Amino acid sequence: MKKVLGALMAVLILAGLAALARYVLWPERLTPEIARDLDVDLSLKGVNLSQGKDGKKLWNLSAAGANYAEAGDQLTLTAPVITYWGEEGAEPVQVTAPKGQVWQKEDRARMWEGVNATRGEYRMRSETLDYLGRDRTLVLSGSIDIAGDSMQGRADTLTYFLDTGDFLAQGNVQVTLN
Repeated sequence: MKKVLGALMAVLILAGLAALARYVLWPERLTPEIARDLDVDLSLKGVNLSQGKDGKKLWNLSAAGANYAEAGDQLTLTAPVITYWGEEGAEPVQVTAPKGQVWQKEDRARMWEGVNATRGEYRMRSETLDYLGRDRTLVLSGSIDIAGDSMQGRADTLTYFLDTGDFLAQGNVQVTLN
């Protein structure tokens, strides 16, 4: 009985060593077919991007994290902070939100889940914000609140024109001047 148990133990130890050697000495390798089928995505922490045109800074982005999806050429952001520069010499607009996306080739961005924007004395809150680079506009949507030292207001949609500093409020607009 001792010999059978000894032989069984020896077989188990050899099988264990063979399995260990297979993973250590001959690990599985990706075949070219598997590598071609992989979706090339990238996950980043501590992201900083900026864009300019004709020597003028247009925007700067920093985020706690980002995931890049090559298929849609989009960057999904965690806790983004974007600073937009507009008219010459004017204060920039700084926008924060819990989540965002950037399509850099299309020169557009979207932020959501509680957007906060500031420009000088003015503070704006909305549900979403869309940046359209071709028009140089910020479009805030969904129960917008705007407050400053001299006024308070509400609207359904607010379009801010970066190049001129003008804005257009639409839908259920209410303004109180102080």
